[in-house]
Amino acid sequence: METNRIYLTELTVESLSEIIERSVYKALEGKQATGADQKTTQCEIIDRAELCKRLSITEPTVIRWEKKGKIPCLHLGKSVRYKWEEVITALEKKGGKA
Repeated sequence: METNRIYLTELTVESLSEIIERSVYKALEGKQATGADQKTTQCEIIDRAELCKRLSITEPTVIRWEKKGKIPCLHLGKSVRYKWEEVITALEKKGGKA
């Protein structure tokens, strides 16, 4: 049985991190699309731009809320993602904008 092989040369840590980040994000999206995991399909993962749009707030406000622990976030390499339902729940509990 022949296996597919990938040879990586001169790959920087940053490049490898980006490849892994994209792969993880793609896998998470795939689970949502296929319905493979019931809990995952109910959990919508969005990026910072989408969060700003949905809450009608600016990016600096989101960053400030992250640092204060007002909203939960997921760090994937250099990217930040949010579980929409968890953000809404956190804001409702802390009396924030939702």
